[in-house]
Amino acid sequence: MKEWFRHKWMKIAAAALSLSLTAAALTVVLNGTAGPLGRWGETVSRPFLRLFSSVTGAVRQGEDYLRGISQLRQEKQALEQELAQARQGALEGALALEENDRLRSLLGFQQRRRDLTLTPAWVVARTPDNWQGEVTLDQGENQGLRPGQCVVDQRGALVGLIKEAGPSWSKVTLLCDGGFRLTGQGIRSGELGELTGDLTLLARQEGKLSGLPLDTQVQLGEEVVTYSVSGSGPSGLSVGKVSALEEDPGGLSMSAILTPSADLSRLTQVFVVTAFQEVR
Repeated sequence: MKEWFRHKWMKIAAAALSLSLTAAALTVVLNGTAGPLGRWGETVSRPFLRLFSSVTGAVRQGEDYLRGISQLRQEKQALEQELAQARQGALEGALALEENDRLRSLLGFQQRRRDLTLTPAWVVARTPDNWQGEVTLDQGENQGLRPGQCVVDQRGALVGLIKEAGPSWSKVTLLCDGGFRLTGQGIRSGELGELTGDLTLLARQEGKLSGLPLDTQVQLGEEVVTYSVSGSGPSGLSVGKVSALEEDPGGLSMSAILTPSADLSRLTQVFVVTAFQEVR
């Protein structure tokens, strides 16, 4: 666009210059001529000289305009770079704050639960479909991870169980998955049930405490925690709160639907309970 504009104006300026030079030459010749002929030469050449002056001015304005556009583009690029740097700085700051909050929460949890040995791990993959609730960790057997171990977030909220482990990786079954099994207990009611999930709950990222009696004393809003049976895992890990009560198929028992304490959709760093001392 810039080159086309300059080329166009150069052609116009060249034509105007040619006409003006002709007019100027005619003026020089006729200026020395007295009488009507000389005056006629001035009259004829004057419009061409004005045209040349106008075209020259327009060309200068066009060049100034193009220089202005080029400068604006440079300023725009500089501003875009500054904005990108500012965004990167804000992102790094947000990540630092998030990391600080996570470490502070973890420190508080470790101080409350000195009976637990925790191994940190990062979530490196999620199941790419809606049929399984699984995540993959970057730690495995070499770091002491074994199937059946509980996985928690930085606040100590239950995330799931180690399903299988390789030398440097492991898969976790989330508590909303139908394959999850662990014993849970309502804190207020004291009632025990089986913690599990299903396809419907998986889509909502929820779990349930099933196998409760029809006259269950579990109430809405009650917190549910893990309950150790034969060393299956530590007791007292927060699972979630009761959001609904529903009758199980067959009508012989009830289930409490749980909103997990952990945010299962935004897992990044987790902690595997590789050892614990059971305290009743």
